[in-house]
Amino acid sequence: MIKEVTYRYDLGEGEIVFEKKRVIEISEDVVIKVSKEMESGITVDRVAKTREGYYVYIEEIMMVHVDEEAIANFELEELYGLSAIGLLTKLANLTLGRDA
Repeated sequence: MIKEVTYRYDLGEGEIVFEKKRVIEISEDVVIKVSKEMESGITVDRVAKTREGYYVYIEEIMMVHVDEEAIANFELEELYGLSAIGLLTKLANLTLGRDA
């Protein structure tokens, strides 16, 4: 399911940052997100959900760096509904956001 969630990052020394992200929820504690910022790519994160409904970042499981031009045109919806094989094939071919 694609949903907008709030990530809660604890940067240490009492510094906590909240950031809204659109993600595909793979399971209760694994999400896929797309970053169009400096580190362009697709990330699979392990998260935990707080009682307040925030997703707390635990660790990065995998990051696929994607060409900036391709990621600029890429939409998260392109990944939604793919089978595991379809997802891995799409990532392996790096056809993200464009025709093969």
